[in-house]
Amino acid sequence: MAGNFVTLDRPSIKGVPSPPHFSNVVISEGGKLAHISGQMATDGGQLVGEGDLAAQFAQTFANLRRVLDGLGATPDNVVRQRIFVVDLEPAHRDIVVEAMNNFYGEGKPSSTLIGCQGLIIPGALVEIDLTAAVDG
Repeated sequence: MAGNFVTLDRPSIKGVPSPPHFSNVVISEGGKLAHISGQMATDGGQLVGEGDLAAQFAQTFANLRRVLDGLGATPDNVVRQRIFVVDLEPAHRDIVVEAMNNFYGEGKPSSTLIGCQGLIIPGALVEIDLTAAVDG
């Protein structure tokens, strides 16, 4: 069976600033879209890095990498992410950007960062869901 391979384009839009840590627009062609449920900083059902936002980002992205690996995809296949951070404040920006830069290569997804009061797992500080364009 011949595969339907995905291609991604991340165009610059005239008059819209292009931040270095995410893309404003990602256009996918071919393949399929995989909608990946929110992942948190757990390992074996236990919370990792309680009270440490950077450690929780690292574990959450590690969990997402395992999901992507299972799909035969990489972070470069991610076209959209939503990040939820408990009690988000401007001082968290550097932690968020560093975690994203460590996970993604050159191709950054479109992104939304949302502050929230809490998550379903007590002590969890971050949850991330993804949409990835995968070969079909």
